[in-house]
Amino acid sequence: MIKLAELIKLKKMVYTETIKPKHRNKMHMPLTVFREDLQLPYGIGKSRMPDNDSNVTYRELKYLASVKPNLSAVKEGDEVEESFLPLIEKNDVTISNEFLHRVVQESARFIMEMKYHYNRPRPYQIAEVYGMDLNGTELDSMKTPSYPSGHAVQGYLVAELLSHMDPKNSFEYRTMGERIAHSRIIAKAHYPSDKKFGKVVADVLFEGLIKK
Repeated sequence: MIKLAELIKLKKMVYTETIKPKHRNKMHMPLTVFREDLQLPYGIGKSRMPDNDSNVTYRELKYLASVKPNLSAVKEGDEVEESFLPLIEKNDVTISNEFLHRVVQESARFIMEMKYHYNRPRPYQIAEVYGMDLNGTELDSMKTPSYPSGHAVQGYLVAELLSHMDPKNSFEYRTMGERIAHSRIIAKAHYPSDKKFGKVVADVLFEGLIKK
């Protein structure tokens, strides 16, 4: 049990009170591969973000605490584009590096917009209130709000794009997308619900691509 003062702190907790300039710049990035009128899935249906003091969030933290560290799996998921390049080369997919790069880079505009809209604390922030030690991996990408997972969005998005272009090898692409998304869970950088919502966002972004 946590004390009343800590419970109040938990209810009010956000990741940050300010938006970093470099993140604000990403929110205003010009779009070349996505539609400008793309509608983001804010809190629709089962996509609603779990509250800080909810049983869902507490169970997610307990799960994260039980996940065994695996630095190699975490590193594998760090660079989304590079993770897919061996598959693209092996399967001889006709996609330019520039287009793939633009898809990943421009997706950050929508990811940042959603992250700061929800402003969910990272797992380590809430775990501290409960006195939990997650023993997570410190990553540069953790310096943003938690919901949704940006790596999950980008991993699932690229996997869907490549599956559309090369359907016969879709299992390979979707497996890689899942590995990238799950690497953030192994790092304890994200809650499972961040990853799950990342798939919802990725599906919306895929439909918002001008060119597929």
